[in-house]
Amino acid sequence: MKVLQMLPSLEVGGVERGVVDLVRGMKRRGEETIVVSSGGELVKELQKAGVTHYTLPVHQKSLASLRLISKLVQIIQQEGVDIVHARSRVPAWLGYFAAKQAGVPFMTTCHGYYSTHFLSRVMGWGRRVIVISRVIGRHMIEDFGVLPDKIRLIHRGVDLSQFSGLSSPPDRQTGPKYDSVEKKPFRILNVGRLSPIKGQVEFLKAIHQLRCRCPNIEVLVVGSEGKGKIKYTSLIQKTITQLGLESCVKLLGTRRDIPELMQQSNLLVLNTLVPEAFGRVIVEAGAMGVPVIATRLGGVLDIIDHEENGLLVTPGDTEELAAAMARFYEHRDLAGEFGAKLSTKVRAHFSMEGMLDETLAIYQELRQEKKILIIKLGAMGDLILATPSFRMIRERFPSASISLLVDKRHTSVVEACPYLDEIVPVDRYKLSHPDYFLKTAKKLRQEAYDISVDIQNSKWTHALAFFGGVVKRYGFFRGSFGFLLNAPDRSHEIPDAPVKQQFKLLAKLGVRDFSEHLELWPDQAVEKRVAGWVEAVQLKSGVKKIGLFVGSSPAWPTKRWPLESFKMLAQKLTQSLNAQVFLFGSTEEKPLVDSFFSEHNPGVINWVGKTSLQDLISGVKQMDVLVTGDTAPLHIASAMKVKIVALFGPTDSRRHMPPGAGSMVLQKALPCQPCYSGSCKNPEELACLRKISVSEVFEAVKRQLHTAEGQVSSTFVSGHRTVSAKNTDGFVLPSGEENPQ
Repeated sequence: MKVLQMLPSLEVGGVERGVVDLVRGMKRRGEETIVVSSGGELVKELQKAGVTHYTLPVHQKSLASLRLISKLVQIIQQEGVDIVHARSRVPAWLGYFAAKQAGVPFMTTCHGYYSTHFLSRVMGWGRRVIVISRVIGRHMIEDFGVLPDKIRLIHRGVDLSQFSGLSSPPDRQTGPKYDSVEKKPFRILNVGRLSPIKGQVEFLKAIHQLRCRCPNIEVLVVGSEGKGKIKYTSLIQKTITQLGLESCVKLLGTRRDIPELMQQSNLLVLNTLVPEAFGRVIVEAGAMGVPVIATRLGGVLDIIDHEENGLLVTPGDTEELAAAMARFYEHRDLAGEFGAKLSTKVRAHFSMEGMLDETLAIYQELRQEKKILIIKLGAMGDLILATPSFRMIRERFPSASISLLVDKRHTSVVEACPYLDEIVPVDRYKLSHPDYFLKTAKKLRQEAYDISVDIQNSKWTHALAFFGGVVKRYGFFRGSFGFLLNAPDRSHEIPDAPVKQQFKLLAKLGVRDFSEHLELWPDQAVEKRVAGWVEAVQLKSGVKKIGLFVGSSPAWPTKRWPLESFKMLAQKLTQSLNAQVFLFGSTEEKPLVDSFFSEHNPGVINWVGKTSLQDLISGVKQMDVLVTGDTAPLHIASAMKVKIVALFGPTDSRRHMPPGAGSMVLQKALPCQPCYSGSCKNPEELACLRKISVSEVFEAVKRQLHTAEGQVSSTFVSGHRTVSAKNTDGFVLPSGEENPQ
């Protein structure tokens, strides 16, 4: 496993030292790391440990930094990086896009509080988001909307070996640090960047109050403002002079010998006025058994238990801070006891080895687990045609988390699908609205999918996968938005049966076993209710149930066989075959059907506009034969293993006929067919369907009813000539035509 660590620089600092310790630990365990930063003093330590470092200006907050993305992609590919791990906002933006282009997982560690500005949000876009304290975890959930199941709490750890030779035994409560007041001065240490939010001025005011009560003290202030900054440092120096603290307070600036300074100190004070993300210096003090007083804020609360292993004070309250310091000054045994307890907690919960174990576990998690998004936003029939793909993907990735992005109108079709872990409903008709599109993309980005399988293949679905931050994006390269895929297939224009067409895409994911039978999972309560409706008809024994789906999609009226033909067929079926006919259709067709079937006919049951989607599925399942056009019930019948007579007009049955035995296709080979148009341009309107006669359909139904159990019967009607043969694709071609497959 090889991980790319990205951070702004490698100057001396808590985050930087933590990363160096981490990568050295990974090196010891045989894991490889690449580090990218703008450089700094700690680069030498990486090189000494044999860790590769790339110096790039990933710290610059400028649009010009985007040019580094291609360089990072090159590094990822050349080095064989498995995971990109960013630890600050600018590196995170660059790493996010580079990881997406290279097709590797991206993750972040949040080392501090971030403003809720949009540019900070990238810190929550990782496949995993490590937080270094509980308060940072709440911050990312509440202020950035990061999903809780993406967050992992890993406290920063310290390399205990750096302190093992310096610290006193954990149970030791007396000794050099805790001798009586008359001997060495009571040394108080304050470590941190010099900044108003760190509260050094307030700390000095508390020291002034303490000295009046406890004169034998010495104070060491460690830290600096940063390059070129002196304003706050000048204020600190002025405060020391005004309070007359020159004899007991020393400003040491930036130091590398923190362990040695702690060994010589009796107390560490962290007086920050704003929440600390964590408080590494407290852990370092605890590793050596040094007692700690800190303000009651932020990540400090994960380390210090008030009155158990340290003292917590109110931020900005100098009197309370002075009193707490005096308490440890006067009660050295209590200070020793608290220091020993803090040492025990640090060694149990804040070691570098523990942090390394937890971090490596997340890396392994990312490598082994897959989070897959299947995208299918089309009509219900197309969704049913995708069910074999759901099954094949699950068989290929049995332990993956698989989600389906689907039109909210069709969620009930797949909500019981055993191959999916989650349904993500969207309104596909709103995707052209920028606000809705961006909200949907944000939702996908929060889920941090590893793979998307775009079975829909529209410009909107390609864009959703890209802006949703999916790492590896599979789909057919179609139109001007195909470039947004990074695992495209360019064979879409080669005609093929629908499930076989999808399989071309699945093969790129490593799916090898082809399985094309459709599935649906009807609601048992609905099935029972619909069965009751059929029983209420009181059918005589042996009476066959013929379903006629008289409707079509509102956008495809050209797919509807004429209603007068359906009426004549219903009469012929009831009179000649003594069959029971059930009419299915949508609410839109109800007025039309009512006018055609207004007369009382006990042989025809009119369910048009009276069934829900689940009712329709269960109703079709009850039929012996279904007569339908190229619309959703055609696919429902195939999934329910009901015999079909399919009537095709403007579309090509070779590309849209669902798989399965027991299907008969009737289609006229006219010069204008297939036209794939919702409006007919032929002078003889709907000639492709009108030329399919009632007698032809009747004979097809009759044949289906008499087909022996298990025999496959497939028919393609061309002109006035019928050709039939056994065929596992559900149809045969008219004589003289070549199979486009």
